[in-house]
Amino acid sequence: MPMNTPRIMAFTRPDSPFKVVLLYAIYSALWVVAGDGLLMLWTEEGHAGWLLDSAKGLVFVAVTTGLLYALIKRLDSRHVTVEAELQVSQQRLVLALEAANQGLYDLNVQTGEAVVNDTYAAMLGYDPKTFRETNAAWHDRLHPDDREKVFQVYSDYVAGRLDAYRVEFRQRTADGNWRWILSLGRLVERDGQGRPLRMLGTHTDINDLKNAEARSADSLAFATAVLDSSPMGVLVFRQDGRTVLANESAARIVGASLPSVLQVNFRQLESWRRHGLLALAEETLATGKETFHRGPVTTVYGKAIWLEARMVRFIHERTPHLLLIIRDESEKHDALDNLRLLETAVQAAPVGWLVTDPEGVIQWVNPGFTVLTGYRSEEVIGKNPRILKSGRHRPEFYAAMWGAIKRGEVWTGEVLNQRKDGSQYNERMTIAPVRGEDGALAHYVAIKQDITAEKQLGQQLARAQRLESIGMLASGIAHDLNNVLTPILLSIELLKIRYPDANARRYVETVENAAQRGAGIVRQVLTFARGMEGGERTEVQPRHLLKDLVRLIEETFPRNITIEYDTPRDVFPVVGDLTQLHQVLLNLAVNARDAMPAGGMLTIKARNHPVVAPVDPALAPLKPGEYVAITVTDTGTGIPPEVLDHIFEPFFTTKPRGKGTGLGLSTVYGIVRDHGGVIQVHTKENEGTTFEVILPAAVTEVRRDPVVASGPVLQGEGRKILVVDDEEPIRLITSRVLTGRGFCPVEAVDGQDGWREFQAQHGDFAAAIVDEMMPRMSGRDLARHIREVSSKVPVILVTGLMDSGSRPATEVDWKAFGVRIVLHKPYSEAELLKALAVVLGEPPSA
Repeated sequence: MPMNTPRIMAFTRPDSPFKVVLLYAIYSALWVVAGDGLLMLWTEEGHAGWLLDSAKGLVFVAVTTGLLYALIKRLDSRHVTVEAELQVSQQRLVLALEAANQGLYDLNVQTGEAVVNDTYAAMLGYDPKTFRETNAAWHDRLHPDDREKVFQVYSDYVAGRLDAYRVEFRQRTADGNWRWILSLGRLVERDGQGRPLRMLGTHTDINDLKNAEARSADSLAFATAVLDSSPMGVLVFRQDGRTVLANESAARIVGASLPSVLQVNFRQLESWRRHGLLALAEETLATGKETFHRGPVTTVYGKAIWLEARMVRFIHERTPHLLLIIRDESEKHDALDNLRLLETAVQAAPVGWLVTDPEGVIQWVNPGFTVLTGYRSEEVIGKNPRILKSGRHRPEFYAAMWGAIKRGEVWTGEVLNQRKDGSQYNERMTIAPVRGEDGALAHYVAIKQDITAEKQLGQQLARAQRLESIGMLASGIAHDLNNVLTPILLSIELLKIRYPDANARRYVETVENAAQRGAGIVRQVLTFARGMEGGERTEVQPRHLLKDLVRLIEETFPRNITIEYDTPRDVFPVVGDLTQLHQVLLNLAVNARDAMPAGGMLTIKARNHPVVAPVDPALAPLKPGEYVAITVTDTGTGIPPEVLDHIFEPFFTTKPRGKGTGLGLSTVYGIVRDHGGVIQVHTKENEGTTFEVILPAAVTEVRRDPVVASGPVLQGEGRKILVVDDEEPIRLITSRVLTGRGFCPVEAVDGQDGWREFQAQHGDFAAAIVDEMMPRMSGRDLARHIREVSSKVPVILVTGLMDSGSRPATEVDWKAFGVRIVLHKPYSEAELLKALAVVLGEPPSA
């Protein structure tokens, strides 16, 4: 008959010792009787032996059964007693925890399920009847900033790396708020392999304690921040003279470090006794009266200052203390001295000084103002500077001036004013706003310098350009210069024959070039004298052309016009008539000057300007190729839209009668077109105008120059070079140079683009040429990324911050970024190839 295991297990449960004993007796008796009976079937003996053996077995069973029952009964009694005591202890513990507002948890470490008491759930705002705790739910309620710390402590404790489990964290409550909890726990059960099974612990609400700590820390931090940020020195001394507190400002004022100040005892300082500070301190401590000191002192550290000090007594822990507040008034005292010196200098200055209130009412003038205008101080104070108006300026001029200074800007310009006697004079005036301590506008200060003579000289020079007699004068000068240059030029060939060696020939060619340039200047003068006829076209370097132009206009244009000039060394030459090109740029510069009657900025630049297919419609006459763009930019009045469409028409002018022929820009347009170029205009009213002349570059003529090799030629052999630069001309020319040497350049417009290209090519580059200053990602950051991925790709960093020439990147900061060579702008083709040869480990090319 098969065994019903569930029923047997139920029958033999520990709370029924009688059933255990009875079952044991029945099975034992059946075995003895049935066992011997079965044996008799296999023996030939009689039944007497069988009965005897059965009796012996039954007696044994009876005895052992009684003993077993007694033993189990005793154990069961002890178990009941212990269980009752344990229940009482548990009830006492629960009551104690609830009385202490302690949450209790019993965690199954393997399943993550936990049994908790009502306080545990109520602490988090949950209904104890429906609340169920698990490790996953507990994890979800943890504050994100606490999770890593808490789980580290839990893991270390369970793994045996910590002796105790104690951790503070924030738990999200039922209403979505956060509450600080102190969690304690201990493992109380492990399996046979030592794995943790059960963990008991408590949760304590420490939210109020944490909030109090935070408020206390905030208060302390606030007080410390106030003390440290105070510009005044604060020191606290005990009655015996020892320093108990000082801030950084106090140490700075006396010229010492804070630790040394904290070691001071003021009663032992000779400097305190010498300057009377000790007597003041004793008076304050003795009487409680607040005392002050103001005057020069030399501190114990040897620093001489103008000191302002205040002493106050207060009681702390029943002990009198001295509070000392000090301030270094040296700058203020020196400023007063400087102010007196400045007043003396202004009174003696040969220029006029004028001070007004925010409404422009004159409050003070210096003697120089009287010399300049003829008005005495008492005649102008209380009046407006408009008494000096000459009536020669438009209302817009004064509106722009007042608009600038009311915006808080410094205004500088030239003004035609009228003296007390009615005579007019030109002055260069600078007006600056002056603000008070509250930041509000308090005054305007104007400085006036008489530039009448200077202005008249400039006007005479400008007027001379329009006089017809300049032609006769120019012809005479050209004639005399030709007389001087002719024998020089004739002697050149003789000198070449007389001195055929290379060294001497170089000096001869230098003289020849200088003479030819002088002859070109003569032709230029003659062309201006004859008018525009067009002469010989040669290769012209824009850098030289603009340099001569800037020199001329700096000497002749008004000083209130600031001139900026920029032409990179790598700008291509152009083929053209030097005289005509000079006329084009001078005409544009003069127009820019006339557009800035009150002064401004004149900027002249030249740069390489490649034109690629498809050609922009604005550049339609041009074909793809290399060009040079020369721009002339002013900050003047701009060109109105209704005028812009007519500026290149002959005889069209907006200048007053007698001040313009209307042929200037039409002549410029014709010369530029005749040279195969275009001219573009970009303008905005009241902001300025830019004229851009784009001319074909003489690239082919330059490339035909023979190159003589002085060593092995660097060959690219198809190796890829990453070229990263946000300046398109530099990027383009660098790539062309590399292509000409057999390399395969890969271009990128900035650091991020270069990094993408590097990753797309899986770092398959022989080297990288990277500009340092680029948007979105700097060259140094790109070099660092490249080094992190592949240290085998050398980086050449190009920078414009230092002198030209390349050098190895030996500095620690460059090497840290993976830079092998620093190449400085502007660089030549030879310098670039030399740097590339160094990083590739090859001999430099020619």
